[in-house]
Amino acid sequence: MTIGLIFILFAAALLLSQLRSARTLSSARLMRLVPAATEDEYGAASEVRSLATLRWAFNVIDPTFAVVEPMLRSLGVASVEWLMAIQGGRIAGALFAALVSTELAEVVTRSPVVKLALPFFVFAGFMLAVNKLIKSACLNRRRQIRRELTMGIEIFCIFLEGGQSLDQTFRSFCEICGQALPNLASIQRTLVADIDNGVAYDKAIGRWADNLGIEEARQLSVLFIDSLVHGTELAPHLRQFSADLVEQRISGARASIGVKTSQLTVVMVLFFLPAILAFLTAPAFTAVATALDIHR
Repeated sequence: MTIGLIFILFAAALLLSQLRSARTLSSARLMRLVPAATEDEYGAASEVRSLATLRWAFNVIDPTFAVVEPMLRSLGVASVEWLMAIQGGRIAGALFAALVSTELAEVVTRSPVVKLALPFFVFAGFMLAVNKLIKSACLNRRRQIRRELTMGIEIFCIFLEGGQSLDQTFRSFCEICGQALPNLASIQRTLVADIDNGVAYDKAIGRWADNLGIEEARQLSVLFIDSLVHGTELAPHLRQFSADLVEQRISGARASIGVKTSQLTVVMVLFFLPAILAFLTAPAFTAVATALDIHR
């Protein structure tokens, strides 16, 4: 009886495994036929299963990871695997620096408090330094993308006013913006590749906005999607959007000029004013000193 039950259970397990393998095979076939469904559904489920624990561990070790992750995405790191690899490299580098500081503390000092606290300070300082570098690179890339986006929108308007559809405009823009707009070129190639692979327009444009990593890209993606869904005319809105971008850049330049002026005032007070006062008062002090020497 027991042996028969074992055989029945074994046969049931074998049958379930065969059904699961068949379902996996059919899913794989569907994934090859419908790449958009592959990327959206199965990719998201796989990410949740394999990387959720790792993401939680990184957030526990490094609470700033939630802030650094969107910066890395705006730098063009779109893959979750690459995000996890970069975060792992940051933590590994910080641990290595902490271990080196521990060895140095053994040689330099005998204080147990310093030996205990130094690795933690080195670990935190390393992480903060890397975060600052990432933030600086992120701000620099966003500034370059904003600079290129104004010209890119003008080129978009030329194509649209020439009678091309939005899809044709994406492809034409991708063909001509390689050398002139290098930061937008790679992002535009990714957008065209997503469209060619069968990704829905709204999702492809959303990813395009994520890859740009600036707030203006979200507004542009809304304009593109509205034009695709409702058939609204896009060129006048893009012209107005381009004018707003130019106005924002002018306002930012004026604000930076005001900051530079205040900084220059502080520099003049600290360095130029003492020299000017010395130049103006030196003859009087010299005359007074000479008169005192004569009376003596």
